[in-house]
Amino acid sequence: MWVAGLVTGSLLVFVAAALADASFSDAQGDNNAAPDATSVTVSESADGTISIALTVANYQALPPNSWINIWFDLDSNERTGDAGDEALVRYRSNGAIDFYHWDGSVLVSRPAAGMTGRFEAGAFTVTLPKSALGSPATFGVLAVTSREQQFGEDELIASDYAPNQGRSAYVSPAQLVFPDPQGDQDAAPDITGVEVSDTKDGWIGFAISTPNYATLPGDTVLLLGIDRDGRRSTGDAGAEVLVTNVGGEVILERWSARENDWIEDDPPTRVRARNAGGVVTVDVHRSELDDIARFGFSLISADINTLAESVLALDFMPDDQSYFRYTLANRPPLRLIGGQAFGTPSSPRAGRPFTVKLPVRRSDTARAISSGTVTCKVTAGGKRVPAVGKVRAGEGQCSLVVPETAALVRGSLTVRSGGKSVSARFSFRVR
Repeated sequence: MWVAGLVTGSLLVFVAAALADASFSDAQGDNNAAPDATSVTVSESADGTISIALTVANYQALPPNSWINIWFDLDSNERTGDAGDEALVRYRSNGAIDFYHWDGSVLVSRPAAGMTGRFEAGAFTVTLPKSALGSPATFGVLAVTSREQQFGEDELIASDYAPNQGRSAYVSPAQLVFPDPQGDQDAAPDITGVEVSDTKDGWIGFAISTPNYATLPGDTVLLLGIDRDGRRSTGDAGAEVLVTNVGGEVILERWSARENDWIEDDPPTRVRARNAGGVVTVDVHRSELDDIARFGFSLISADINTLAESVLALDFMPDDQSYFRYTLANRPPLRLIGGQAFGTPSSPRAGRPFTVKLPVRRSDTARAISSGTVTCKVTAGGKRVPAVGKVRAGEGQCSLVVPETAALVRGSLTVRSGGKSVSARFSFRVR
C-alpha cells in the first residue's frame, strides 16, 4: 500500500466526482483513539471487596473492540509474574470479565467468581474479592485501556497507561487515588473533513481538519495518496504520488514500477504544508502531478511509536479506503508526455525487422493515447532508412527493416495526438 511501509493493505474503489473548491467529510471519532484514562481510585470495604474506579475523558460508553486491563503486582517483584504482574482482571466492551492468575510460569484463566464490572457515563468500576488475589496487604496496580483496529490481516492496538510508568502501590485498607494526564492516550489525528481547491497559478490546496489536535505532535503522520490516472493497476494500489507530513517536514515521493518502491522526488519539489488551529494545509503544485486535470485522493493519519517503529492508531478518509475524485477548476493546457524510447527486440539485428516504441500519455488524464500519427526519421550508415509510423497500444511506433550493412540505427520519432506533439531521439547498436 502507499502507506510507504507503515502498514499493508489496498485502496480500491472510486466515489463520486467533485468540482473545484470541494469539501469532503469523514466521521468524527473513527481514529482508533484509546479510552483516555484520567484518574484511578482503589479502595477496600470491610468485607474484603476491592473496588477500582477509573474515569475516561473521551468516551461516555466504551467503544466496540476495546477493553480495560487491571494488572496486579502481588509481590513487588518485577522478576516474577508476567512482566512483574501476577494477576489480571480484563473488562471487555461487551460487559464480559476475564480473570487470570500466575501459576508460577504463565497466567492461567480462572473463574471470575464474585467479580462485577460496568462502564457508564465515562466511568468504569470493577469489584473483586480480595481473596481472589490471595488477600495481600499491599500490591501494585496498573490500569491499561485499549482499543483495537483491524486493518487487513494486521491488528493495531491503541492504549493508555495509568500510571504511565511502573505501578501505583496500594496499602490496605487506605484509599489510593492516582491521576493520569488527559490526552496522553494513543490516538491518530481524527480527520473529519477536507476542502480541496486550486488556483490559477497551479497550486492545489488540501485543507484537512483534525479537531483533536490544534497542531500535530511529532509522533503523528499524515499521508496524502494521489491517483493520477484512476486505475488500480498502476502505481501502488492505484496511487502514483505520495505526500507525507511528519514532524513538520513534508516529503513527496513517486511510485517507481521499475524499483517497485516509492522514490523521493528530485528537488526542487513544489509541495508545502502548514498546521494551525486544528487544520493541516498541504499544497501540491499541479506540475508535480504532470499537469493532470482530475485525480483521485485519499488520506491516512497515524499515531506511531517512533522507538519501536510501529503503528498504534489509524484514521482513513474515506473510511472504506477508496478515493475521492477532484476536478481542477483551472485546467492546464494539454501536453503529451513521452516515456523512454525502447526497441523490439531490445537490440536490432542486421536484415531483420525492428520497431522503435515510445510510450505516450496525455497530461490531462495521465492515460495513454488511443489515437494519433507518427512521423519517423531513421538513418543507418548516414543513409535514410524507410520506416512506417503508427500509434498502437498507447505507443508511437516506427517499424523498419535493419539494413544488412548497418552498424548503428539512429533517428527520431514524433507523435501527434489531440493537436499536440512530443518527440524523442533514439540510437541502437546493431548486433
